Amino acid sequence: MEPVQDSVVCEWITTTLTPPSHGVSAASYRLHVSGLVPAVFEKYAKVLHRLDGHYKNIDLPLSADEVAILKLPDCSVVRDLVWRKRDSPLAPRILWKDAAKALQVPYAPEINHSWFSSRLHPYPDCWPRFIYGPADGTLDADECSELVSLLAQATVAPSCFFRLAEIPFVATEQELLFTGSLDEVTPFFIGGGFQFTPEYWWPSDRCWCVCSNYDLDFTLVGGPANLIDRLLRSDVLECIEVAPETRADSLVCIPE
Repeated sequence: MEPVQDSVVCEWITTTLTPPSHGVSAASYRLHVSGLVPAVFEKYAKVLHRLDGHYKNIDLPLSADEVAILKLPDCSVVRDLVWRKRDSPLAPRILWKDAAKALQVPYAPEINHSWFSSRLHPYPDCWPRFIYGPADGTLDADECSELVSLLAQATVAPSCFFRLAEIPFVATEQELLFTGSLDEVTPFFIGGGFQFTPEYWWPSDRCWCVCSNYDLDFTLVGGPANLIDRLLRSDVLECIEVAPETRADSLVCIPE
């Protein structure tokens, strides 16, 4: 990976995004897929960041007296989900579609972690007691490696660009823009000093674009239909098809 000083290479993204809409209240905020990835591609996919069950509070449960003293809520829905999936071939992984079914939310293009939290209100702490994730703004190493493999099949250009999010590096001299090859992504960004994936990455011929926004729990990919179809069929990535007009903010209400 080599730093790139000329930020003009990013302008094809920044100048074509649809700005979010703002109203008189926070609830009127709207961000769409086209506000994160240019609306120039054949198809789009949303990669749902990984969920993992953990078993400490299942294998070593507190006594009834301890639960009463600590005033812990009944987390049976989340606990039972993790318990049921413990013997799954995917364990400890929990699929979003299984969490959606357990918490009775639609497995729809707009899905995000806030839908799960709203179903657990007023006891959101039930989720972290039994489930790790989803991570904000980054794929894990296995997800990143799978995405790299699938992107490589759709990539002819010899080099790619990678741009880090600005927020973590405010008031620092950290380089934000790099160029390199796809096979460098996992070791350089996740295995190296950053430990997270770039906010934007794309090949020099702009045939696809990946966005892992720093405060969203999913990654968006726009590209040719054959690439998106491979993403949707992946056994490693959990993906759902979206469109440029799909809401991408966490304020979108659960459809009834």
